This record gives sequence, structure tokens and C-alpha cells, in this order.
Amino acid sequence: MAFINKPFALLGIYILLSAVLMNFSDTASLRGIRWAVLRTVGIIDSFKMEFAWRKNLESENESLKRENFELHIANQKLREIVLENKRLKKMLELSPESEYKYLAAGVIATGTENGINTRILNVGEQDSVGENMAVVNADGLVGKIIRVGKKESVVQLLMDHDCWVGVRLQKSREMGIVGWDGNPWLNLHYIPKNIPLEEGEQVLTSGLSRIYPPGLKVGLVSKIDEDENEMFQKIRVKPAVNFNSIEEVFVIRTERAEKPVTE
Repeated sequence: MAFINKPFALLGIYILLSAVLMNFSDTASLRGIRWAVLRTVGIIDSFKMEFAWRKNLESENESLKRENFELHIANQKLREIVLENKRLKKMLELSPESEYKYLAAGVIATGTENGINTRILNVGEQDSVGENMAVVNADGLVGKIIRVGKKESVVQLLMDHDCWVGVRLQKSREMGIVGWDGNPWLNLHYIPKNIPLEEGEQVLTSGLSRIYPPGLKVGLVSKIDEDENEMFQKIRVKPAVNFNSIEEVFVIRTERAEKPVTE
């Protein structure tokens, strides 16, 4: 059935009624009826126009919502790209010694090892990654590689009960060992009471290890306590790395770290 335009249909009805009403002799009645018909047609037409206007408005509103959503997603993507560029630029500012080679890697998952705090990287044997290679990012030491597959590897984080690192205080050059006991901070052990310390002092890898090169930032001294009955100071260290937001890292490839060793 062919589509019939509503305004033309209403006009046809009006003409038909006018033709019928012409047979009435009462002019006043005829004018009244004509007025009523015109009034009815006008009201119907106004309703039709308002309905069409509302429909167009809803359509435009949906279109604007969709466009706003797409712009929001695009803005988020651009923001992520900008932040990623900043992180990568900061990582490229690392000045590796000639003895070491830095391999860029991405964190692709949280490790599934029971009782070990780990992350999975998207590099492995095919990238010349081996066990006991140190892992860093632009902020500092992340951990070490403990398991390697063909295309992936597992890094044990510094914030793990079984990860111990030999460190050196930046100012006094005193050496100690950093470990984790489940708190948001690290603990620095074996620093004698007579060694002066300041909050904010940097704690760096000592270099007396076959795993960790010297001078990698581990964290900052955040709290110092002394116990009269203890030989050493109790020192809290704020980690240099935010382990909840690790995305890109560097694996430090060294021949001396490929064989399993004990820290």
C-alpha cells in the first residue's frame, strides 16, 4: 500500500466536509462547523509538529550523547598515550653502564606462585632473559627474575618475604640488608646505632651482589627508631617504586647473573 502523506489526507477530509456542508442553508451553522473543522485540523497539525520536533530532539540528543562518549574514550586514550610517553621518557633517562644491557619489557599479569609476590613479563628466553637478572623501572629497583619461559618470565618483587637486597646508605656509605615483612614499607637491617641517619636519605643497592648492580635506588629512609637493648637501629624505608602501578620495566641483562646464585 502506498504511503499517504498525513497533511494531504487532512486537507482532503477538510475539502470533502466543506463540499458536504455547502448543502446546508444555515450560513451561521456552516461557518461554525468550518471553524471547528479548521480548529481541529490545526490542533492535530500542531500535535504532529510537536511530536516530530520532540522526535528530532531525542534523535539529536542521542547523537550528541554518542559523540560525547566517543570523545571521552578518545580523550582517555590520548591521556594514556601521554602518560605512557612520560614514563618511557623517564625510563630512557637511565644511564646504563657499558657493562649492562637494558631490555624493555611490559608487565602482562600478576604471578600465580603461592606465597610469592610476582609479576609476569612479556620477555623470555628468546630475548636472552635469564634467571637472577635484576629488574628496574624509572623509579628504582623492582626485583629479580626467578623463572623464565620461551616468551615470558616471572619477576619476584622487592616487596616479597623471600627477597633480600644488599644496600648502601648514600651519605654514610654504611651497608645493610633490606627486606620486607608484609608492611607498606621495607626494613633496613644491621645499621649500627653510631651511624648518623636522616629521614629522606637514599638507600641504594650496594653492588656487592651477583644479581643487583650498584647504585640502583631502593627507597628513602622514612622512620628511625632506637632500642637501648638492641645493637642496631630500626629503620623503615619507603620503596622507590609504586608496585601497584608497574606497567613498563627494564631487565638488566648481565652474563654474570644468568647462573642461579644466592643473594
